[in-house]
This record gives sequence, structure tokens and C-alpha cells, in this order.
Amino acid sequence: MSSDHAREAIRRLLDGLGLGARAIVFVAKASTCEVWRADTDDGPVAVRVLAPRPDRPGELDADIAIRRLLLSSPGAPVARPLADHRSHPGLAAAPGRPAWTVDRWIEGEPADATIAGSVWCELGALLANLHALPAVDGHGRLAVDGARLAGRRDDADAGIRDRFEAPWPFTGRALGEHPVADAAPEIVARLERLEPAIRAAAEAQPAIVHADLNGANIRHGGGRLRGLIDFADVSALAPAWDFASLRYFHGEAAVGATLGGYTGDSTRAARLTHDARLLALVIALHHVSRARTLDLPHRRATALERLRRGADEIDAH
Repeated sequence: MSSDHAREAIRRLLDGLGLGARAIVFVAKASTCEVWRADTDDGPVAVRVLAPRPDRPGELDADIAIRRLLLSSPGAPVARPLADHRSHPGLAAAPGRPAWTVDRWIEGEPADATIAGSVWCELGALLANLHALPAVDGHGRLAVDGARLAGRRDDADAGIRDRFEAPWPFTGRALGEHPVADAAPEIVARLERLEPAIRAAAEAQPAIVHADLNGANIRHGGGRLRGLIDFADVSALAPAWDFASLRYFHGEAAVGATLGGYTGDSTRAARLTHDARLLALVIALHHVSRARTLDLPHRRATALERLRRGADEIDAH
């Protein structure tokens, strides 16, 4: 569908909701959704239309449900859902793409290495609230099952595979069969020696985690966290996976600053820091594999650099 046709479909959707859409701008194609911004009579909104990339399952219902749970606390910095395909089943955002959500637009810039420590601290407080939500059954990506949320897989390793692509050592296959063995054969033996420690880092009781804390999903401005967006990968996994995601994308300093807002328990913070170092290696392996699937050499180079650096830092500790 052309961009003009897609924009007109978004306009019809918003008009059907009585929002009086004016300017409608395409924002991004994320892993699971196309994202549009529209100015409406009720203020700016984000329209997200489910459109998963190859080999990526996608659904919006758990994303919406988790944000509604977080918004039960006043001032939670997440986008407020306004309408979705379940509440308005007669409306569609695009032919053949029935799943959509319209949310309050979150202003702010994406996170990078220059953001204030206060932003990480506020993110830590939000993650503490997220991880404290009532536990769900199952493991891996969350799905709405009737009136309840549940992980889509029955055991922990399957849950990790459900969220990440080729996440050795949770794949049941040798590391020599992973794309990293061709891309960086010199690191295989180093990673294999870390297998027991990596497995131990993932053994904590599962919590509800965001599972994709890249800079684009963390919006800030004026030294404040404006919002955490895109809960499409929300999963039941050990809490350290969120700090591993932070470490992979932003480095260990961001992990430390975020933990400052997450917990006052220094022992717990040290444990999460330790586990995040190990699990960030698995996230790097995920990105090496995704880069091959999507044919993105630059993404592979970045993942390999972070994998090598992470292994070096673990050796230094």
C-alpha cells in the first residue's frame, strides 16, 4: 500500500474515532509496528499498526494491557491508550492489518550517552513498578488469554527463545552452529567457558520486563524521563534481562544510574549488575543472528563489537 493510501487509511480510522485528524506523518517502521503521528482535535496521537518483520511474532494486546496497569499509578511515564482494535472492532487502520492502537503522543528525544543521570534514575523507578506487577503464568512474550495475561511458553528456556533469536546457550544447540561462529570464531571458546554463569544469571524468578530498552524507546527532555514507549516485546523473564538490554544499548554507567532509582538494596543492585553483564552477551548474540536474518551488515558489526567488549569487561572483573 502506498504512503498516500496508508495516510488516508489512518485518517479514516481517526475520523471514525471522532478525533478530527489533521497532519498525519509517518514516523518509523519498528520491529513489530508501523508508527504514525497525527495532530487531532484531542492533541497529538501515535497510531501504531501491527506489521511484524520476518520471523518476529507480533501482537499489541499485551502492550496495551501492561501500559494500562502501569497507568493505574498517577503520572506513570508511558503512553496512555485511547482506542484500539479490540475496543473498536469495526475500524481498521489498513487493509489486511486489523491490529492497531491509538495512544497519546509522547514528546521527547531518544536516549543517548549524553542524557542526564536523573533520566536513568526515573527509568529505574518505572522499571521497579513494572517488575513489581503481579506475576503471570508462563514464560517469554506475554499474550492476552481471555481476561488474563500469560507468557506464551511453558518453560524458561523456551521463553528466552520466544523473545530472542538464537539466544545461546538457551537454544539447545552448540554455539558452533550459531552465526557468531562464522562471524567471530575467536570468541566461541571464551563464551563457552561462560555458559554456566550465563545460565545462572537467567534463573531468577520471572517478572514482567520491557525487554527492549534501546534509545528510541526511552524518551526524555529537560532532564526528565518523558516516557518509555513500545511495549511490543513485553515478556515474563528474569528482571536482569532489562538491565542487560540497558547495558547492551547504553553501557554499564546507564545500568548503575538506573539501578539507583530501581532499588536501595546495594546487594540486589550488585547482583543485577553482575547478571546484566552476562545476559548482555546473549542479547549481542541475538543481534548477530537478527542481522543475518534481515541482511544488515552494520547491525552485525555493532553487535560483534559489543559482544567482544562485553566479554573483555567480564574477564576484567
